Amino acid sequence: MKILIFIFLFLIGPLTFGQEALNIIFQPKFETENLVINKTYLFKTDTLKINSFKCYITNLKYYKNDSLVHVSRKRAHLIDATDSSTYYISEHKFFRFDELRFNIGVDSLTNVSGVYEGDLDPSKGMYWTWQSGYINFKLDGTSSRCPGRKNKFYWHIGGYLPPFNTLRKVSLKLNKSHPRQIYIQLNKLFEEIDVSEVYNVMSPSDKAIRISNKLQLLFKQVP
Repeated sequence: MKILIFIFLFLIGPLTFGQEALNIIFQPKFETENLVINKTYLFKTDTLKINSFKCYITNLKYYKNDSLVHVSRKRAHLIDATDSSTYYISEHKFFRFDELRFNIGVDSLTNVSGVYEGDLDPSKGMYWTWQSGYINFKLDGTSSRCPGRKNKFYWHIGGYLPPFNTLRKVSLKLNKSHPRQIYIQLNKLFEEIDVSEVYNVMSPSDKAIRISNKLQLLFKQVP
């Protein structure tokens, strides 16, 4: 009997390990720290506080030696800084890869196909109207350099129709040290965009395009 049990475990062992899940972590950061909502950050000549950060990661694909090895089973992933569990994207099987390709935002086909459930549910606070569609990237907070009321800024970046299509594509070549950890370096956006000039963006516009053109710079592999 013991011999039979041993043989059974030996046979199913490879199957069990072959089903190991794979997790990708998208970690929001401010400089060297993990982002903390409502924490005050001293940044150059500014005093900043992030009240809300949300971002759509869509059409996630994994490559190895420039060949596609896997397409994420989930169409859209909503990163929400109030819920750290949303930083993890899980795939149902393990595989090797050296490059990630994904979109920041929701594509035009999804926008015109009606309202969805899950991470695309309008209750998530990332949907305007059927005319304007989804918000791809949302960053709200206060800045001592912002001339808006109570120093508040609102960067709600969306739009899927020309000339204000704000979806952006990212391709990240990964090293072997930390292939499953990606930083979203939010402080980089304040280096690229002057919050004293651009602080109230809540619809598809030229200003939304300006910010969307910088979003790829935020995504970095863990050094």
